[in-house]
Amino acid sequence: MKKNKKIIGSIGILIICIILFSVGYFINLKKDNTYEDIFKDYDLNKTEIVYNADKDNGMNEKVKNNMKELDNKNNIDVNKNKMEEESGENIKVDIKGAIKNPKVYALKKGSRVEDLIKKAGGLTKNADTIRVNLSKKLIDEEVVYIYSKGEKSKEDFFNFSQGVTDSSLENNDSKKDNKKININKANKEELKTLSGIGDSKADAIIKYREENGGFKSINDLENVSGIGEKTISKFIDKVDIN
Repeated sequence: MKKNKKIIGSIGILIICIILFSVGYFINLKKDNTYEDIFKDYDLNKTEIVYNADKDNGMNEKVKNNMKELDNKNNIDVNKNKMEEESGENIKVDIKGAIKNPKVYALKKGSRVEDLIKKAGGLTKNADTIRVNLSKKLIDEEVVYIYSKGEKSKEDFFNFSQGVTDSSLENNDSKKDNKKININKANKEELKTLSGIGDSKADAIIKYREENGGFKSINDLENVSGIGEKTISKFIDKVDIN
């Protein structure tokens, strides 16, 4: 009986030890898992921070490179414009009157009035477009004046102001240029304005018409000494007999 009590006591102690050991094991296992999760989260956060930092640095570097390229491009454009202006490839023209943004503009050499008007924002609604010569080539230091509808011509102003362009005056000049010379009435100086006609040929034309009662046709000029078909072809569209 006494022996059985000892055996039962030993078994009880063994069971208690097993229980304590199991409890301790599970407690330690839980701690290990907790620490593992902590370190895992730490590593993930650290990795994310490093990644974001690298990404930000990359983006910052990209932005810096883009800004640098833009600065370089702007410097190139500024230097190019400066070189063009210094080399005479650019001209400066002043535009006034019925224009949205009247002021001085820099344009490429060979630009026309149409280019200047576009750069100045366009004509106003009241601009007299009939009196504007859009195809005219511009020159350096020129002033272009755009008339309003019904505005009187400023011939006195334009005659006084050197380098000022008045489209309506130019149109009048064009009409004068298009006026043909009457070879039966023109004087010596008028005849000399024709291409290929100098003093001697002008005198010969006047002499022929006086001796023959004038020219019956333009082709009669071939009868004048020193004037042939080749010479007549140079000005045939600029002369008449009436």
